[in-house]
Amino acid sequence: MTTTKPLPPHGSLYRHKGFHCNCQPCRQAGLDYQRTRYRRIGYGTWQPLVDADPARRHIATLRREGASVPSIAAAADVSTATLARLLYGVNGQRPTARLRTASANALLAVKVEDCEVSDGARIDATGTRRRIQGLVVAGWPFTAIGPEIGIHNRPLGALARATHVTAGNARKVKAGCRRLATFTPEQYGIPSQARSLARRVAEREGWMPLAAWDDIDDPDCLPDLGPDPRANRDELGTYRRQEIRYLDSFGIPEHEIADRLGMARAYVHDLIRDMRKERLLKPAVTSAGDLEAAA
Repeated sequence: MTTTKPLPPHGSLYRHKGFHCNCQPCRQAGLDYQRTRYRRIGYGTWQPLVDADPARRHIATLRREGASVPSIAAAADVSTATLARLLYGVNGQRPTARLRTASANALLAVKVEDCEVSDGARIDATGTRRRIQGLVVAGWPFTAIGPEIGIHNRPLGALARATHVTAGNARKVKAGCRRLATFTPEQYGIPSQARSLARRVAEREGWMPLAAWDDIDDPDCLPDLGPDPRANRDELGTYRRQEIRYLDSFGIPEHEIADRLGMARAYVHDLIRDMRKERLLKPAVTSAGDLEAAA
């Protein structure tokens, strides 16, 4: 049995333009649209279409978190046909490159909480996997994470390496991670031996800390670990002297160099003084070498 999709309500621009309804409410919607259009054209602010890529990326993020295309369309109050053109293209054409401004704004405003996502829906496990791994890096063993999240430690170990996860488990891990991240394992009473074992497992697997991710749920996000932690004090000192020497060569004041590099002003002053002494001594050493050679 086929069902007929209901028409848009009277008084909507879609009913007036798409179905040529000329009742008083629909004609008024058309007149209001034209007045708004002419006014914005006069002000130079008329922008009926925008780039579709931001909305397309946002929809991809929502779908990774378990939202279906119909639920996204319903939450944004746009047609599924609009999303089909945006995501797949129609009639053999490529996905649309431009989108109505109102539709783009409505789609970008949708959050995953606005969509109906069942607990059994299979979604991308990137965020779930990284959250579990980040907790282990911090020294949380699976046996401590499991009871807090509500998942047995054995399947929890599998989730730390999974590519897909149910939306229900993803929500459990996200909520549990938020709670555990406010404590250290020491505060929680985790024994030192268990903490050390967890950190060794994380190091062996190459897992990253939670703070390494700008967007922990984005599969394309790369970890940011800051400066190389293996650099020793001599290497760091050499690097700092090079930076200070370079900035000083442009006549930049000492206090500004210190502020730029995040160093103490007295420390920068002493380094610049020593470097200037070295520069003054170099010609003298060269002259002495010349005299010795001449003798």
